[in-house]
Amino acid sequence: MANEPNDDVFKNLAKVMEDIISSLPLDENARFVGCTIISGHGEEPRIFQMDGQSGNEDDLEYEVMEGPEKVYVTVELPSDVITKPYIDIQPEFVRICFDESENSIRLPCMVQAGQSVSNIKNGILDIICDKLEISEAAE
Repeated sequence: MANEPNDDVFKNLAKVMEDIISSLPLDENARFVGCTIISGHGEEPRIFQMDGQSGNEDDLEYEVMEGPEKVYVTVELPSDVITKPYIDIQPEFVRICFDESENSIRLPCMVQAGQSVSNIKNGILDIICDKLEISEAAE
């Protein structure tokens, strides 16, 4: 069987995933959130691990993306969270409370708080908010 053009890519990807999974801690709190894979021509793939040591452990790591009709908020919850987070979605910000921690995330535009949905899976909190139309915001 002839070699396919992408065979090397898949071999490199398999090697990287094997390295990542084998380096995970064996306790029940181990999570795999994401990774970056960089492979150059003729080189072994390299793995860049980011431990998330920001100095202030109370700060949440999050990303806010604004689409044409929605605002998407993705939050990485700490692995030691005991209680289910309380999520308070307001037109200008999202407040996330868990254990004894309270964090606010400012939104890039006004949203319809009542039309927002959230989901938690594998330590990742996803919030999807409908944007408030300009005519609604003026009222």
